[in-house]
Amino acid sequence: MTTEVVRWGIFGVGRAGRARARAIAADPRAQLVGGWRGDPASVSARAFASAEALLAEVDAVAICSPNALHAAQARKALDAGVHALVEFPLAGSASEARALLQQAAAVGRVLHVEHIELLGPAAEALRAWCRGRRLVSGSVRFTSGHSGWLADPALALSVAHRNVARLHRLADAVGLPEVARVQSRGPHYLEAILRVGAAEVGLSLRHGPGLARHTEMALRLDDGASILQSGRDVFVDGVRLALPAGPGLFAADQRCATARILNGAGPYVDPDQVLAVLGLADDLRQRPPASLTPR
Repeated sequence: MTTEVVRWGIFGVGRAGRARARAIAADPRAQLVGGWRGDPASVSARAFASAEALLAEVDAVAICSPNALHAAQARKALDAGVHALVEFPLAGSASEARALLQQAAAVGRVLHVEHIELLGPAAEALRAWCRGRRLVSGSVRFTSGHSGWLADPALALSVAHRNVARLHRLADAVGLPEVARVQSRGPHYLEAILRVGAAEVGLSLRHGPGLARHTEMALRLDDGASILQSGRDVFVDGVRLALPAGPGLFAADQRCATARILNGAGPYVDPDQVLAVLGLADDLRQRPPASLTPR
């Protein structure tokens, strides 16, 4: 029996593109044909001179380019009849993402959105502990350094859109929040208050040279339980949970994408949730900070 294999290309062989190449190499039902832009030689892949040349030789393409290019490159792939895997965010707005999902459905191709933050053991632990409980209060804080295109808002997109992973983590644990108010916002920072039901959640996102990459999510539930994720560790009422090592996240995401293409499997993030979280990011980008809101 012959095993079907998906021929993959990569748009943008930088850090994320190299991680994707390793995930493709680890997938027995995937073959890396080559890359366009970045450094395909770093993953021993053939370099293509144009997107069109690469798309002509593959079944699927992984889009690992700067955020602002995701939507246009996904559209180009779908126009060519090629399946597309897109690193988050899918697009710079919910409306643009909706059009891409509709296009994929119309041409019968998979549009897979990577959200590996939902596949790890910390996400599973928070999901399990919050199930059946109501949020009373919480906070989400994230910092990271940046360089290259990530330091350019024109390529990285708004702080809210480049942090949809953090918004997805919150929505996955306690339900989709809405914006209560934006406190302050700049090209590389965002401070806001979100609301989940009657509970308020403080949101602080900051990027800048020298900042350590760190995630902290604190949730207090209606039964008195206090849950804290700090980095990769999760604590419940101050006691650190013993989490399993978990799979390689890119490898797990890659297998999901292959299963969608070859077996018709469903996505691990509902498209409606992708659109809802992008809509939340749109609101965080557009709403005037509280100090500027007319009274």
